[in-house]
Amino acid sequence: MSDDDFLAAFEACIIPKADWTHAAHIRMAWLYLSRLPFPAAVQNARSGIAKYNRSLGNTSGYHDTVTVAAVTVIASRMADGEPYPAFLARNPDLIGNLMGVLQGYYSEVRIKSAEAAAEFVEPDLRPLPATSR
Repeated sequence: MSDDDFLAAFEACIIPKADWTHAAHIRMAWLYLSRLPFPAAVQNARSGIAKYNRSLGNTSGYHDTVTVAAVTVIASRMADGEPYPAFLARNPDLIGNLMGVLQGYYSEVRIKSAEAAAEFVEPDLRPLPATSR
């Protein structure tokens, strides 16, 4: 599926649930970051995931801090003009162990808190990386 088709399917909430994988979340964030300024990319990821979850009847599966922190980490690792497959090849930990990556910034207690699920909370171990987007 092309990038444009993928984003259109995501925004229309027609990606089959079985295809809405962790890798699909990373692709969506990377695409928004490639096309939009950072604040807009974060907002589109936030609202899009929440909307998609609601379309499946899932009103409790969204975690705001994980979403914002993941988009921030992805943005910090992007190289100008780099295609998505090359980005993935350089960053396999984002697909294979995103929560492990985020544990470098957040204690388990903080990232698993109800507050962190409901709204973005700053990390308690070290600041999230800076982004140039």
